Amino acid sequence: MSRGLLAVQGGLLAVVALSATASSKPGAESKPAGLPDASSPFPKLEGWKISDGPTTYTPATLFEYIDGGAESFLQFDLQDLTSATYAKVGAGNDKSRRPSRAPRDSATRLAAAAAAAEITVDLYHHKDAIRAFGIYTQERPAGTTPLPIGIEGYAGQDYLEFVVGSYYVKLVQSGGKGPSMLRWFADKVAAGLPGTREAPAVLKCFPDRGKRVRAEKLTARDFLGHPFLHDAVAVPYEVGGASFRLFVVEGKDSAEIRAMVKRYRAVGKASDAGADSAGLQGTATVKDPLNGEVVLQWKGRWLWGAVDQPCAARQALVDELGRGLSVLDK
Repeated sequence: MSRGLLAVQGGLLAVVALSATASSKPGAESKPAGLPDASSPFPKLEGWKISDGPTTYTPATLFEYIDGGAESFLQFDLQDLTSATYAKVGAGNDKSRRPSRAPRDSATRLAAAAAAAEITVDLYHHKDAIRAFGIYTQERPAGTTPLPIGIEGYAGQDYLEFVVGSYYVKLVQSGGKGPSMLRWFADKVAAGLPGTREAPAVLKCFPDRGKRVRAEKLTARDFLGHPFLHDAVAVPYEVGGASFRLFVVEGKDSAEIRAMVKRYRAVGKASDAGADSAGLQGTATVKDPLNGEVVLQWKGRWLWGAVDQPCAARQALVDELGRGLSVLDK
């Protein structure tokens, strides 16, 4: 083989390689479209193929996919986001075929509607199940009906979102007409994902009286606007005409909780004695410049209390919350 021919072939290979690189999404890792491999979190679904992706985004490139919303996910220690779009196999491939005038049953109409549809599946993989459930609670709209998928899910007309283990999953259906395919897809995706199907145990510690159902919010960082408060759960209550939140902050150990209490007392005037220290357990009322009066109790690795409007029944609920937390440590 001549050197000239080798040079031509080498040049062609270089052009092809550059063309493939230029066609991929910047900053993202893409795989060839088609059926997923055995290790993929995207299931093989009969009659469907992956038409776009899977494409993986890291914390450094996440803004390319969800520009403007990336920071919220990074607050909950996102590890990566992988996205793929499914399309019906053979959809639109035979445009020359004339439509039949014969009546079709409901199953046939459903298949025809699905043929033009696409389903995009986004897998947000977080550090752990608490973080995944946390971002889910931050995005979950009030008043939605829960779906028994994974830990929990909810849906709208063209979307479905759920959380399972350390994955927060979003599905969007576009195109097509007729019944949604989202629930069927969600069940298939959830079945292949590892991790817990149980909500965080701390949620069971909150008293039922006056609690707004499925309105809890988990916060990974900067709870109540303070950088020293992290890993918190807040649940809104309405009792006797007053609206307030009960909250729990989990520390890694008793020493960290006492350090939190000491720093919290420093941001405002504590109404109890010994405001410059914190014992193994105790109570305090802090005049928080950001949130007003905040009632605190702490013991072991837990700090809990109440914020917003006070009422006669609030302290009893705080005490009940503390008793529930003590059960978790047994």
